[in-house]
Amino acid sequence: MKKKWLWLLFTLLIISIGGTAFYAYTFTNKKTEENKTQQTQEVTVKETKQTTTESSEEKTKWIESDTEIAFPILMYHSLAESEGNTLKVPPVEFKEHLQWLKDNDYYTLTPEEAYIVLTENKKPAEKIVWLTLDDGYLNNYTDGFPLFKEMKMKATINYITSKIESSSYFNLKQMKEMSQSDEVNIESHTVTHLDLTTLDDTQLTSELKDSKAWLDKELKQDTSLLCYPAGRYDERSQKIAEELGYKMAVTTEPGYAKKSDGLFALKRVRISPGYSGEAFGQFVESSNQ
Repeated sequence: MKKKWLWLLFTLLIISIGGTAFYAYTFTNKKTEENKTQQTQEVTVKETKQTTTESSEEKTKWIESDTEIAFPILMYHSLAESEGNTLKVPPVEFKEHLQWLKDNDYYTLTPEEAYIVLTENKKPAEKIVWLTLDDGYLNNYTDGFPLFKEMKMKATINYITSKIESSSYFNLKQMKEMSQSDEVNIESHTVTHLDLTTLDDTQLTSELKDSKAWLDKELKQDTSLLCYPAGRYDERSQKIAEELGYKMAVTTEPGYAKKSDGLFALKRVRISPGYSGEAFGQFVESSNQ
């Protein structure tokens, strides 16, 4: 009888150990599969966005031009009440600007599409505009991103990568959410926003290279656009940017962008606070110097 009870206890112990091992194995494999699925979904989203962009030239009826195409690259920064700061545009005004563009049949470009316009002298619509926002303020995500999705308009945010831990700037999770959408591209505004013309070659290279490498890795992309800090650049910064793999760079010089100015010296139209939708439209259309 005693042996029978011992045998029963031994059997129950074996079953218990086996069940625990099976559960642990199943749980571990389930988590592994979930992680693989999540990684696959992230890559698929990025690949889908890239494929969509790459095939846009085929799907869109591009308009070829006999004369050089010039178009506005709009420059914004923070979307907030101005309080006397000309780099801040109130969200209400910003929405009026986007609505005016939409009502007047403007097509908003991605960096890839802007590159095609500049290098092949053809455009995806009669009226085109490239929306850019510099620095990467949190309100670009909280106030700007919902508008881009609601109005189905595309924008490019030039991010200072050293700001990723700052509460005033959007974080990596928010950055990825926007980057994986159809509306927003994230491009380089260097690592620390230093005046590139004051740096030696080693520092300058680090500012451009490290920013691009970080964005390429985190967003699984090939970062193509450089935004010069405070618009300051020289022949040296243009040369190094091109050597590092950038395809274009934007300045703060006023006027419309066109290829003859150089792909690494593209002009922009600075948008200050105080413009209603109609006043904004008149200003943009009269800014082609």
